[in-house]
Amino acid sequence: MQTSLRHDGWTRTEGIAVRGRAFEGDRVLDGASLVARFADARTADVSLDAVASIAADLEGFFAAVVADADTTYLVADGARSIPLYYGPDGPVSDRGRVVREALEAPTDPIAESEFLLTRYVTGPETIWSGVYATQPGEVVRIDDGGVTRRTYREYWPSGPVDEPGTKAPRARLESALETALDRLERVAGDRPVVVPLSGGYDSRLLASALVERGREVISFTFGRSGHPDVELSREIADRLGIRWEFCDYDESTWREWYRGPDGRRYDREAFGGDALPFLAEWPAVRELVADGRLPTDALYCPGHTVATPSERLPRFVDERERKTDASVGCGPAVDADDDALDRELIAPSLGDLADYVLERHYSLWEWDDEAFERAARERIRCGLCGDRDPDAVADPERAAAAYERWEWRGRMATFTNGDLRVYEDAGLDWWLPLWDPAYVRAWERVPLEARRGKGLHTDLARERYRRAADVPDERAGLTDRTLSAADRHLALIRHSPVRQFTERGGDWEPPFLAPRSAWSEPGSHPLSWYGIVDDAVLEALPAFRNLYALRTLAATGRLDLEDASDPILDGPTLRLPTAGDG
Repeated sequence: MQTSLRHDGWTRTEGIAVRGRAFEGDRVLDGASLVARFADARTADVSLDAVASIAADLEGFFAAVVADADTTYLVADGARSIPLYYGPDGPVSDRGRVVREALEAPTDPIAESEFLLTRYVTGPETIWSGVYATQPGEVVRIDDGGVTRRTYREYWPSGPVDEPGTKAPRARLESALETALDRLERVAGDRPVVVPLSGGYDSRLLASALVERGREVISFTFGRSGHPDVELSREIADRLGIRWEFCDYDESTWREWYRGPDGRRYDREAFGGDALPFLAEWPAVRELVADGRLPTDALYCPGHTVATPSERLPRFVDERERKTDASVGCGPAVDADDDALDRELIAPSLGDLADYVLERHYSLWEWDDEAFERAARERIRCGLCGDRDPDAVADPERAAAAYERWEWRGRMATFTNGDLRVYEDAGLDWWLPLWDPAYVRAWERVPLEARRGKGLHTDLARERYRRAADVPDERAGLTDRTLSAADRHLALIRHSPVRQFTERGGDWEPPFLAPRSAWSEPGSHPLSWYGIVDDAVLEALPAFRNLYALRTLAATGRLDLEDASDPILDGPTLRLPTAGDG
């Protein structure tokens, strides 16, 4: 089968291509050594089981293509950090559009409808019929008999294992974090580590733990000065004693960035047909690197974490709960979720879980389509259970595991981890320490009541930051949601006064003071990213649609963000492709 791999980081030798790094015991494999490891599958009769067995022994972030006679094997790591796209009779590529164009594939109404409503596609399909994507922890075999898929690494949080000598969940999670950091340091070598810093706990945990280890850490944040996410990041960096770079966003520069040749190229190349390209930090990374404010010879470590799906868990009838503070992820929390503890209780059943996922995640547009709803429920059930008996989802623990599995495969491994394409676009090296398999396994063994709201993960982040920054616990627990108005005003003077006349032109008053309730409005959004949409288009569109919704229309050719002369929706309800609007 023809292989068309476009990223220049692939190492190719005699029918095998690999990218990334992996640990096998204490050995670090990359390039030629990683090729050699997959070549071991050829010493015996190469098979799906043989390739899967090798992949299961590797822990890291990698992808592989192994071609043998008339059979091709594709390998994705447990985070699907490097996706591969393929067709049963088409080429293999690291860009979905390459496969689509080779096959001249039409759109798939069901997958395209799902993308329009969520900004990603769950399962192996893409919005293009006959074009597929590898899934996390999966090996795919393609031969004359078709396509066979095998999951070698699952994710199913099941709580603690009560065995003699077993560590408590907190101790196990701390130990796993140290393992993940040990691996990060070996990958980084003598290079600095760059952490995109936000007002949430994930990036704070990474930065604090690395400071405690004596590593050189550089952080950066983006958005509008005065946004609580920016101001808390400024404080965290100052208290940790690490360098902090800030990229100020406004609507005019967004328009220039997105509509320029680099923006158009990134938008096209990063869209594989299964998730909307990550956009939030794309301009910041490019601008800060171009200005020499961020190094090219560094390891970039976003705070994406396996704990995130626990943040959006529904509340279940008869569940034992542990109240925790709401938390946010590694990037500005402009679309962060509400506190799960305020949600209505649901029964721990497959049907109620499917209802919850439909209501919460298939919501970029209002829609009314019975044909798609039936198809979506089936897709959701498959994502919730995998090969497990659906009747087994009958108590809060297993219902929570099913939901977190759905997010792991459906959202995190497609949309969220897709932000790695931002760093690749800038020619930067990256790593995902909080998706390290050691940390994943430890989080799987945390009891449900301590996973909810990322509780135990959050406790660990607060403790590490409190120690590294020598701040009281109350200060260590601040997030962008709890930062006071006074702190927003005083942060620049307290923590980076030298920026007073450069960042704000001498003004003490922060330029962004909009309340959270107004952030969905284009002129009051903390990222200013509605600047990519022409004013006339915005005026003609339903005012309450967020940018993700507009971008899914643009990605599928239903809306030109720069031209109001084309037909534009006149209401909030979207007619889906399954209803005949292909």
